[in-house]
Amino acid sequence: MRIEGTVTDATGAAIPGAHVAVDGRQPVTTTDGGGQYVLPCVAAGASTITAQASGFAPATAAINRTSNGTAHINLQLAIATVSASVQVRADTQTLDTSSGASTTTLSASEVQQLPDDPDDLLQELQLLASAGGGSTTSATVVVDGFQNGSTMPPKSAIASIRINPDPISPEYPKPDMDGGRIEITTKPGSDKYHGALFFNDSDASFNANDPFAVTSTPAGKRRYGFELSGPVVAQKSGFALALEKRDINEFNVVNAVILDANGNQAAEHDTVNAPQELWIASARGDLQVTPNDIASLSYAARVNSLGNQGVGGLILPEAGYSSRIAEYDLRFTNTQTLSANLLHETHIGYTWKRTEQLPNSTEPSLQVSGYFTGGGATSQNLNNRERDLEIDDDVMATLGKHTLKFGAQALGIFLHDYDPDTFNGAFTFGGGSAPVLDSSNQPTDTTTTITPLEQYRRALLGLAGGTPTTYAVTNGTPLVPYAQWQLALYGEDTIKLLPRLTVTAGLRYALQTTPATSANFGPRLGLAWSPDRASHWSTHLRAGIFNLPFDTTYAAEAYRLDGERQKQTTVYSPDFDRPLTPTSSSIAVANRWQFSHAMLQIPIAEFAAGVEVDLPHHWHPSVWYSWYSAWDDHRTVNINAPIVASSSGVAPDPTAALLAPRPGAPNLNIFEYQNTAHTRGGAFWAGIEQKANAHWTLSLGYWNVDFRGDSDTPQSSYSDRGEVGRPDWQSSGALLEDDFKFPFRIELSSQIYWHFNTPYNITTGTDDNGDGTFNDRPSYASTAGNGVYSTPFGLMTANAVNGNVPRNLGTMPTIVHMYSNLSRAFHLSSSKDRPLTLTLNARGANVLNHTNVTAVNTVVSSDAVGQPVAAEAARRLELGARFAF
Repeated sequence: MRIEGTVTDATGAAIPGAHVAVDGRQPVTTTDGGGQYVLPCVAAGASTITAQASGFAPATAAINRTSNGTAHINLQLAIATVSASVQVRADTQTLDTSSGASTTTLSASEVQQLPDDPDDLLQELQLLASAGGGSTTSATVVVDGFQNGSTMPPKSAIASIRINPDPISPEYPKPDMDGGRIEITTKPGSDKYHGALFFNDSDASFNANDPFAVTSTPAGKRRYGFELSGPVVAQKSGFALALEKRDINEFNVVNAVILDANGNQAAEHDTVNAPQELWIASARGDLQVTPNDIASLSYAARVNSLGNQGVGGLILPEAGYSSRIAEYDLRFTNTQTLSANLLHETHIGYTWKRTEQLPNSTEPSLQVSGYFTGGGATSQNLNNRERDLEIDDDVMATLGKHTLKFGAQALGIFLHDYDPDTFNGAFTFGGGSAPVLDSSNQPTDTTTTITPLEQYRRALLGLAGGTPTTYAVTNGTPLVPYAQWQLALYGEDTIKLLPRLTVTAGLRYALQTTPATSANFGPRLGLAWSPDRASHWSTHLRAGIFNLPFDTTYAAEAYRLDGERQKQTTVYSPDFDRPLTPTSSSIAVANRWQFSHAMLQIPIAEFAAGVEVDLPHHWHPSVWYSWYSAWDDHRTVNINAPIVASSSGVAPDPTAALLAPRPGAPNLNIFEYQNTAHTRGGAFWAGIEQKANAHWTLSLGYWNVDFRGDSDTPQSSYSDRGEVGRPDWQSSGALLEDDFKFPFRIELSSQIYWHFNTPYNITTGTDDNGDGTFNDRPSYASTAGNGVYSTPFGLMTANAVNGNVPRNLGTMPTIVHMYSNLSRAFHLSSSKDRPLTLTLNARGANVLNHTNVTAVNTVVSSDAVGQPVAAEAARRLELGARFAF
């Protein structure tokens, strides 16, 4: 089994450098700067664990073997009252080979200081995970050793959290640049009955208004629930239950530009109620089948109902939808200690997922680029069902200086998607060249460049130049069933070559279906070395290859829009009233999606180096640098796009572009998923933490991420000019985390995260090269004139085909998240066997009330490029009470 925990002094301060052993045997592991330790493979017969440190009396605890293969044992050391001499040989210490850049382990007490709200908790953990170099929203959440991503369990059910363990182990499929990893271990049943009741309330009067609202946005939240754990049969089996419900009265704010009743441009500021109702539940039972065999069965459920989703920024209320998202997980784990040096663990999980959406309108979607999006949501009555089957089998063995781990992982994803996307039709107004109108609204012989909003105005009035840019519609069978299997084998050997030198070598092999790809090998190599006998300094080197599996989203598009199951058509210059009726100026183009003939999982090479040190007074700084290269990255290319020359300064002719020759059949776009992109770059991390002080803890960190790549769909299928740029997921950042313990059991914790240098792309809002994608970029202009716009980046013109402005030129405003929690614990009973505690707390999110912008205007012809249009929630405060027994 695996044993982990924290060693502290009598005040609760962490003790770095403490030596921890099982039954007094070798080897001994050493706690890190936060007082945390890990013993990955402990024999079944082990009964006690002991910690000792200079100046403290040793502490011993019994090993509880009713947990799910992992025991969480925290040890508290008292100040030594008599002189004692404790000798631990240097060559028995074990270097930590499982930590990497920004690796963080949170104990149960530290988890209690995190946000109570499950969405706020997930957001903070994702922000922490992004310190490894990935996106702030794409970290994978795994629970109790299962590899398949999960939703967050109730906070009350969480025993510990580990963020960004070193991914160089071949057990892990993804590097940190893919978003990071959040490993959650839930609480097992306990030897005694324990429980808690809690209630949190966030009244509207506590909370700030949305930064873009012109009226009050009185958001409120209420959350309540319970937890209960205890034995079923003493020393044999136990259970743990948790249930919570959350109700939110939130608001989405529209910040768009529309036409008023007189056809004049007008600002539109709507405050739209967006209620949410969330249920989360979990149940877990543990059974010690034999002294060497432990089984665990768990069930988790999460059902979230949300109203008026998709509304806000440039999206009007009519284009929103209501949704219901449900997930249910049934999981079984069996841990067998086959011998003193051999551990076998099996995970079997089955997951049900369902996403339902109900549109606010069934009218065709209406996008006026850079101004507003109205009409009905293109998703319409979406109803997607997913069933996941996961089977993992792992074996760990210790043979002298070798620690071996190998296993097999299988994940089957079975989807039954009812996806009527764009069945309602979708108009796009992108602006462009049009005749100048005289005083009677009659066309003249002079042409000009008009904005998308002016184009829409003319369409409403039936004036020249008012023809929509495109009308897209999909027909066919909404139901799209398919399955994908992801299979992997891995093996790893961690060798203690010298007392202070450990080498890890491993290999991962992966294959998958839909699309089929099998040549995916990932060798991994790691080295940990301490140059000093006391092991205060540690140096780490890592190298490896990862193979990222294809997301099911790609398969869904390729199977749905294959030209048979569903047929998608884009009509250029359609009639606004009868878009599918051919006219002299309209051109209909069919769209088809497919995979290239030889697909690969994305191969990513990683090279990382890190140094960490334990300084006097237990300050623990660390510095890491990781370099990545994804040389066969995915992107989508129209392989049958019109062959159109690039131009700048001349009004584009979309009709001429559509009539230009293509490599294959006319009037057909073939969008192909390919391994033809290359993304590379590095992530630097520097941090320092102090967790040994009895009254306060502090963590500081800074990371800089700098990648370049061309993995997005290019604006031209025939030119890569300007395509190599910053990926839109990258951001750099900094963090400050502190915790203060005051007299009378008052505790104040705060976490602040900064994220900056996130890019965004600038587009014209049109498809001037006729390739079926609306990602065309403008060109720089030297002088003002027709179709030229002043932007924060200089003069730009929409009169361009394959413009020379580089991809992802813009940079989003800095985001600042601050969370704080002030709590006071009241011990209502002095009995150690029957403790009663009442904890009152006040918790805040976005305490600084910083405007955290989530979207900016990116269309050059809107005359508002870079201006924010939507933001995260403003400051939220809540009061809570928790009674534990």
